[in-house]
Amino acid sequence: MSGKWRARLILLILLLASGCAHNLGRPQEEANKEENAGMSERNYEVRARGIAVKLSAQGEVVEVRLGAGGIKRETLGRTVLEGRFETVAARVEQGEDGRVEFTRTLRSDADRRRCTVAERFLPKADSVRWEIEIRGDGEPWSAPITTHLQWPNPDVTTFWTAWSDPQQANGKRGVVGWNDPLAPMPLRDVTLWYGAPPYRYGNPRLGWCPVDGDIFSVPLATLIEEQEDLGLSLILSPEDLPCELSLKTASDGTVAFTWSGYRIGGAQPVNVALDLVAHEGDWRGGLRWMSRRYAEFFDPPNPAAHAMAGTGAYSGHGLEFDAQKMKRMAFRVNWKASFDFPYMGMFLPPVENGEKWRRYGGGQTSVSDMREYSRRMRELGFHVLNYFNATEFGANVSWPLPPRTAAKETDLWKNCNDFLSGELADAILYVPESASSQSLAAGAYPRTKVNAPYYTWGDAIVLDCGEPTYRTFLLEQAKRHIEEIPDSAGICIDRMDWLRLYNERRDDGVSWFEGKPVRSLLRSWDRLLSELGPLMHDAGKVIFVNNHYKRLDLLRHVDGIFDEFTYNGAALNLTAFQTIRKPALGWTSNESNLKPDPDAFFQKYLHLGVYPMAPFPANDHSLNPSEWVDRQYLEYGPLLDAMRGKKWVLEPHVVGIQAGNAKANIFEVPGGYVVPVTFSGKVATVELIVRNLRDLTDGRGVPHCQVLHPGSEDWLPMPAVLENSRLRLNVPLERGCAMVRITPA
Repeated sequence: MSGKWRARLILLILLLASGCAHNLGRPQEEANKEENAGMSERNYEVRARGIAVKLSAQGEVVEVRLGAGGIKRETLGRTVLEGRFETVAARVEQGEDGRVEFTRTLRSDADRRRCTVAERFLPKADSVRWEIEIRGDGEPWSAPITTHLQWPNPDVTTFWTAWSDPQQANGKRGVVGWNDPLAPMPLRDVTLWYGAPPYRYGNPRLGWCPVDGDIFSVPLATLIEEQEDLGLSLILSPEDLPCELSLKTASDGTVAFTWSGYRIGGAQPVNVALDLVAHEGDWRGGLRWMSRRYAEFFDPPNPAAHAMAGTGAYSGHGLEFDAQKMKRMAFRVNWKASFDFPYMGMFLPPVENGEKWRRYGGGQTSVSDMREYSRRMRELGFHVLNYFNATEFGANVSWPLPPRTAAKETDLWKNCNDFLSGELADAILYVPESASSQSLAAGAYPRTKVNAPYYTWGDAIVLDCGEPTYRTFLLEQAKRHIEEIPDSAGICIDRMDWLRLYNERRDDGVSWFEGKPVRSLLRSWDRLLSELGPLMHDAGKVIFVNNHYKRLDLLRHVDGIFDEFTYNGAALNLTAFQTIRKPALGWTSNESNLKPDPDAFFQKYLHLGVYPMAPFPANDHSLNPSEWVDRQYLEYGPLLDAMRGKKWVLEPHVVGIQAGNAKANIFEVPGGYVVPVTFSGKVATVELIVRNLRDLTDGRGVPHCQVLHPGSEDWLPMPAVLENSRLRLNVPLERGCAMVRITPA
């Protein structure tokens, strides 16, 4: 070989070597990018009964097939983290059980954040499970996590969720009306908050009440194509660790859930899950699936709670009342507005059985007095719920806490300032430095200041029930209730609105707020109830709540709701959806709530299976007796009584009005079903159709049907026609209403 060609060959070898060295020296992430770009565009599919989900190689939902016929809908579904993240590595794995898992490594050069996101799509019996796991590298941080699904036919699709107001108008600018929450709506640009709007420094909204139209109380979103009788629901797991959650819809067909406040990084990964569920084109389908899959959140842990369903009272009145009259009003339970405690939180002081103490409400009482009241009420056929509170403590609390006045440890309880400083100081929830002084000053509790406790009703202060000392104290109080007041039905826990807040002086290991680790009071509640629930239920007691914070995931250990705001339509709707299989009692603030149309007042409660508060002597900031209001309750009492023990029936298209203008819902009750037919106006008769209930249409004959009207106590027989799987009834109405009772043949 000539020298000329030898030189050329050496140059070529050097160039090739240089190229190889360059390739070998590239960062692995660049190689991964090239590999990602060359990934196969093949699709993957995960199938379950009634649904098949097609996934792209990038882990996005690109198609859903629904129903036995496999009707196709092209969609776009994916999970994203807020921020400027890029994918630097990705892989996909298929399991023999039909699952598909996509794993992406994300990096944000702007703030040097890095994490791994694994999304698993798993075939279940009747859903496709979508699980998301996020593991962060380096120092902890947080970012909102959003799962989107964009439906292709927004013009012919309606949307439904467990909302406070389908019009999103209630509670705005003083509106306190009611809109039927069972009505799906066109897709619109809407943002809804799970349970309550989030706490923020600039707008803490202390003392928040559930009267706004932009709240949802059960974490699901349902898309409906009525003409095709198709439905698809996205259902979030209430078993996940609680955090802030919002739901957005858009007119282009997008539905998006966003989780906020999870800590990314550290030992514990973030795990959230949802299910894609196919069903009929009916709002009931997703709620039916969810209430079966997560029954422990919908059923009362103590079934005895159903016996307490009825109109209620919040009264410290004694036993001098007309018991028979109250029973005709469907009255069953008094949440004893005892103010028996010497101050908030010290519900049963550590005293001997007959020893008296001064009540916060005035006068004196003792454990034996409280015990005797519950015993006598039970003899009369009524139930008593004793007052309890998990976040508020004291009365007229001084700040800073003054020097101790008690000479003996056993006397600390006699002065709330002494008890706070001596026993519970570490549980005080402080207002953070970053909070807005202007917003605090404009709030409901003017004594609340930065770097001091949150003040509340009666100048009590807010404590963190996740702090071990306070949690232990509350559990001891519950044990005393069990031991000392055996005839009490249980407790009702007030004021859950404080659970929106964060304890910035503690760390629960998983929460993140405003750039720092914190303890979420949602986690504090979860920890307390995991002990309080079994304690009460093992003793045969119940736990009711006045849950300003309307979240299903807070109710696993709760038997029923006694809501303070159901005179407002938004709170009524939110409460109803959380109690589809639990008793629900609602507040009536005064006689004006029934005016100008008492029929409409009662019929919205019947429609949703909720009981309004009864007129009772000495009701506290609520309805008191009068000749006119008593008459209204006596006229509707038998109809309310008929739905005791109700459970919503959610079978496909189970009930409807075939002819005539009215609303109808259906509940299972002991022995059969009841159907409140309401809001028919002046229409005298409607045709009611009941479908898809096997025990009514199994060939044993036509069920027994009866009807009851307002102002009557007599059930009248009513003919019915059974055709295939449909029961048809012509229902006579009075005052726009009837209660239909159906008993299987």
